Amino acid sequence: MVEATQSYQRRGRFSLRLAVAVLARQAAIKATKAELRAKGLKLSNFTHRDIVVLAEEYLAEHREELVAEAIVIAERWQAEDEHRREARRRRRLLERNSKDLHTARRPDQQGLSVCITPERNGAPK
Repeated sequence: MVEATQSYQRRGRFSLRLAVAVLARQAAIKATKAELRAKGLKLSNFTHRDIVVLAEEYLAEHREELVAEAIVIAERWQAEDEHRREARRRRRLLERNSKDLHTARRPDQQGLSVCITPERNGAPK
């Protein structure tokens, strides 16, 4: 049970390494498709596997450049994620505090009645 909980918690966190790998791979696929189009070839003539193999070769040749670009994007995502979490925490805290203010009971009225005439205040005639 503990292992399952830890695995779930790790899955929920932002993984910079995984994001960089995925972004670099996506950029390589995109660049490979652009090269094929530039040569006048149609992408529909290639299987996805063919494009992926070509993209892996492109990634091997241009790894440093693609990873550097991916790191910039992934770090921006991570900063935005942290900002979103902090904003959510503040919003929840504000909602909880405002609920406490609105649910507080007003004290019972004390003192004299506002009406001046004795008859309306319950005095005998």
